[in-house]
Amino acid sequence: MSQVSFTFTVSLDENEFVRVDDHLYTTRCSLQREEPKIHMIDKCCLKVLKEFEGKLTQPMVEEWLLLSKALDQSCSFESKWDDKKIISELISGAQHPVSWYAKHCRLC
Repeated sequence: MSQVSFTFTVSLDENEFVRVDDHLYTTRCSLQREEPKIHMIDKCCLKVLKEFEGKLTQPMVEEWLLLSKALDQSCSFESKWDDKKIISELISGAQHPVSWYAKHCRLC
């Protein structure tokens, strides 16, 4: 089986995406089928990432997504997390266990 690479152009409104390294996070799920570096993300997460655009790397975003899942699984489902604080800690290079985030990043 041979591989074929395709290049395509797509137009998105500024509020529909955020670029991190060579990856694209968007609310447009139809694009995910076209390119493996396009990731689905909901509107509230996109809004948070937009605030840090230009400061993020792909490993940071992947770590944030994993932390979010870990916090949701290890704590009460009703808990709300301060995603801005979590991302700020990741940008600063801080190395914390999930328990630190659970203690310091819970919204009241």
